[in-house]
Amino acid sequence: MVLVKADIKKHNPDELVQFSIHVEAGMNGNLKFADPSPKLVDINTARLVLEAAIPVAANGDRVAVAKRNSAAHILGAMLSSLCRYVNSASNGDRDVALTSNFPAAKEPTPIPLVAPPFNLTAQPTEKGGEALLRFRTHYGSRTKQIYATTGDPNAATGWELIGVTTKSRFLATNLDSNKTTWFRVNAICSAGVSGYSDPAKCRAAA
Repeated sequence: MVLVKADIKKHNPDELVQFSIHVEAGMNGNLKFADPSPKLVDINTARLVLEAAIPVAANGDRVAVAKRNSAAHILGAMLSSLCRYVNSASNGDRDVALTSNFPAAKEPTPIPLVAPPFNLTAQPTEKGGEALLRFRTHYGSRTKQIYATTGDPNAATGWELIGVTTKSRFLATNLDSNKTTWFRVNAICSAGVSGYSDPAKCRAAA
């Protein structure tokens, strides 16, 4: 579970040094993270190397700039690894993770239960016993369940699940051409199952 983040790419070399100092202060002697990986002494060493490389590269010498960038890359990679360790060792407790001085990661926003599918239409095809259903769904809808009945569409009973799809259309087959068939659709999302669409009807060709 991602509780805190490193966001290394946001920091230039000078900022990375300050960020490392801040994290080192939070981690040093922190009993909640007794066995950090990488070791804090190794991160401290990498940070000191970068600190020393920054002023040398200030005049724009290409070799010095390359050394500074390499030192920043090494320190950044170590801090990213340390952040992963913190996330793992915190056992899902955000308050514990924040004692490391890594900033909080954005909490995912749960998608609420989606509204029912809408604009359901049912049209017979040229082939006997078939009807093509089209409908629209709301953001967050994943799988759609299609139900049919030849009885009263307002009744709670009598509906039969005839198919499941991830698309916005469905071909219903083996329909009784002597009867009008009613259809309705619901949607499955991460929060559960939506209500049903308004029903649509058609009579398949013989």
